Amino acid sequence: MNSPADNSQIAFLHGTWRAVLQDQPEPFRKELLSDFVSSDVLLSLPAQTTLTHVLHECHAREAVQESYIKSFLGLRKVWERLTPESRHTIIQYGNKCGLQKQGGLRLSPLEDDQAALTIRWDTANRLYESARTAAFRACGELGLEMVQPRGTPKPNEFHVLVNRGREILLSLLRERTNIDKTAVTMAVGYVTPVARTKLARNLSVASQECLEVFRAALVHWAMHNPAAFLPAAGGMELNAAEETQIRDYVEECLAPWRRDCEKLRQDADGMSSEPTIYEKVRRCFQEPAVLH
Repeated sequence: MNSPADNSQIAFLHGTWRAVLQDQPEPFRKELLSDFVSSDVLLSLPAQTTLTHVLHECHAREAVQESYIKSFLGLRKVWERLTPESRHTIIQYGNKCGLQKQGGLRLSPLEDDQAALTIRWDTANRLYESARTAAFRACGELGLEMVQPRGTPKPNEFHVLVNRGREILLSLLRERTNIDKTAVTMAVGYVTPVARTKLARNLSVASQECLEVFRAALVHWAMHNPAAFLPAAGGMELNAAEETQIRDYVEECLAPWRRDCEKLRQDADGMSSEPTIYEKVRRCFQEPAVLH
């Protein structure tokens, strides 16, 4: 039977690992917990795992205490790279489990964490999701089936799909940044260093999602219209070599998109701390938060 101290350690580990993983869906890559879990446990895990499986292996290999100590050391390494929300959650777990009182945990919020915690990221995310829906719908009207399950794509010129899709999705990524900067400004009054990290991370996640969806939509269109690339194919089914040829061509067409995303990332890295208000969404951040 676990002692109260053991239960506190387990509760702390579960809460801390979830906070460290932030918004990673399960299953996640086990390497994400390499600084927090016993090496023996890490070796025993599959490449993709879950928190429940990790804790099970910690128990099975009697490595809870080792992972507990390793997590303290790991937290000190990544503390400044975590989001304010994650740091806040970990400190709360430390207090709840009595670890701060024991002197084992000496982690404190960063200077601007308190201000950062007032930023309404839930509203920003909701606004971005609405903008993404509209952008994907506009792409669909062109012939780019962005949403699963994908239907039969509308006919169009491939270069039109590439160029217009690129413009629509770049506009969407700029919308992500403008919404986020407004959320920060409305809450804090300027872009703090911690908030700048969050903005850059949101942009990175959004651009990766757009890349994957854009690629899939272009390949989907190409497979329905092979004659646009291989006239000899006609209505015949493509063989593996022809499919590979089309996929390689799509990757070449995505090269300008990747350069555009890199430029947006560099702009985010050098972002000014000056206040920025995107008037289109100001009202949404002025409305009282809805409690559920």
